[in-house]
Amino acid sequence: MSAGWIVFGVCIVFVLGAALPLIRDRGAGRTPPLPRKETLHDWRNEKREE
Repeated sequence: MSAGWIVFGVCIVFVLGAALPLIRDRGAGRTPPLPRKETLHDWRNEKREE
């Protein structure tokens, strides 16, 4: 039974450790994330200027 409690405790610590950064960063004064760069450019629909 003791080994079961140890495994349960390790699982709880792991889940809390993973969740803390997500919970901590939920402030109203936080700066918004940077917009994503445009990685794919659809050149097929562009009109050519000739």
